Parts: sequence; C-alpha cells; structure tokens
Amino acid sequence: MVSDASFPCVSSLGKIFLYLLLVLITGALSAPQAWHVIQLLPSDWLHGLIGHVQAMPFHRYLSRSLQIAAIVLLWPLLRSLRIRSLRELGLHGGGRPVTDCFIGIGAGLPCIILLEFSSLWIGSFGLFPSWQANLHHELPHTLLTAVCVAVIEEFLFRGVLLGFLRQMTTPASAIIFSAILFSVVHFLNLPAASAAQAVPHWWTGLAFLGSLGNSIPPWPDCGWAFITLFLAGVILAWMTIRTGSLMAAIGLHGVWIFVQQTFNLAATYLVEPPDRLLPLFGPPQCNGMVPLGLLPLASLALAGLLAALLLRHRRKPAFATSVCG
Repeated sequence: MVSDASFPCVSSLGKIFLYLLLVLITGALSAPQAWHVIQLLPSDWLHGLIGHVQAMPFHRYLSRSLQIAAIVLLWPLLRSLRIRSLRELGLHGGGRPVTDCFIGIGAGLPCIILLEFSSLWIGSFGLFPSWQANLHHELPHTLLTAVCVAVIEEFLFRGVLLGFLRQMTTPASAIIFSAILFSVVHFLNLPAASAAQAVPHWWTGLAFLGSLGNSIPPWPDCGWAFITLFLAGVILAWMTIRTGSLMAAIGLHGVWIFVQQTFNLAATYLVEPPDRLLPLFGPPQCNGMVPLGLLPLASLALAGLLAALLLRHRRKPAFATSVCG
C-alpha cells in the first residue's frame, strides 16, 4: 500500500484545490448575510459611508466576501502545506522595500502614461467634458483601490502561487504557469446585475458564481486580453523572483491600475466598430482595465525592460529548498 506521503506534491495540490473551493463557498454564503447586516445599520453612520455601502449592488458584496475569505483561509492553507515563513516562498525582502516599490513605479509610470497619451493622439479615446470634476471626486478612491488590489493580487499570485510553483518546478515554468492562471482569473467577472440582487437570498451568491464565465469577451478581443495579461504576469513574476520581494511588483502593478483607472475616469473609447484599429489598438476589456493591441503590449514590454535596467546590479536572492522534494 502506497502512503499519501509518497506523493507530497499531489497532496499539496489537492489542498490548494480544496482551499479554492472553500473560498468560493464561504464567500458566496457569507455575502448575502453581509448584505442584510449592512442594510440594518443607519445610513448616516460614518459621515454617510454606510449609506454609500448600502447602495452598492450585490456583486460588490460578493467580490469583497471572496477576497476576505481568500485572506482568512490562507493561513490554514499555508500551515497545512508546512510553510512556516515567507522565505519558503522565495520572499526574502532584501531590506529594500521602499527602493523596490519605487523601482516598480519608475518602470511602469512613464510607459503607461505614454500609452494613454498615445491613445488620445491616435483618436481611439476622447476626454469627457467633465473629466476634471470626475478626477477631483474619484481620485482618492481610485488610489486606494489601486493599492489594495495590487497588494492582494501580488500576495496571492506572486507570493503564494508563484512561491509554491517554484518549489515544484523550474523558475521559468513557475513564471509561465502563474502568468497563465493570472490571465485566466481576470476573465471570471461577476455579473453586474441580477433580478435577485435587490433582496439576496442565501443561495444568491452561489447563483452569481454560476455565471462567472458569461462576461468573457468575443474573439479576437479575448485573445488579445489574454496575451496582455499573460505578459503582465510574466513581468511581475520575474520581478518578484529577481528581487526576492513583492514590493517591486506591487509598485508596478499598483501604478498600472491607478493610471488606467484614472484614465477611464477622464476618457472614453470612441472607435466604431470597436475592433477597427486592431492590431494596433482595441477596446479595453475586463471592466476597462486591460487595453488591447500592439501598443499596450509594447508599453508592457518597455516597462519590463526598464525594470531589468533598474535591477541590473541587484544580487540574485537564493531560494529555499522545495517541500516537494
């Protein structure tokens, strides 16, 4: 009889799949309860913040519940995988968190700004008449969103997922596999509206999860979006391995999100039909966060080259021994 200990990697993968299943179930079942609790609170609490939260559609509650479930259940997962420290995931820190963060920002900021100005110059985007007022009201919220999303996604994808894959395979394979998963997950968008969202029932979250893949864009937009996200995942994963820290990837990821969301507040896509400028440029996908075409890919590639240039003198960090070996 062959024991489970003879297949540590298989056992670990099973635990990861169980973790993902528990995250989905826990988030889906807790979201309706969170919605009902929030509705019971006075709307004028916290200077009207509660009223703002009460007005959010149900899919926002579900999205936040899934994120919280992923964070809460992450610790038991790491313990079950016998991962006791971030060093075992290849995260040594290097003692340069602020420097690494600014390296990521410095590599990404000029490239994404150049991309947005290029899209205005070629006429694919046009500014809203009220773009200045939009930025004035939404910029702090946009900055907070960019920071939170960058930190959460980098910890999950480049911290946990990439770190675990590096213990199972080569660094190059770990980068590729993690980038593929990073790209695929971004197509699983929650539906923005539903007849049941006014008064959600206990099963409403599960019903929403059943329609995760309905928002996948048509071909060829889907292919372009996948390539863009894949290249972004490769660059972010490489930066994490190169520095032994998440801070450079957080800086790059955060500045991409912030500038793109800011641009979406100020401008709108004008080209009809939408794919007319492809392969040069196309309509942004995944809630407007993923621009398509050769120009965005060139912007990403340039950011990666700048990051490599800024990190050229950095000593390569060592990696802990594999738990699968």
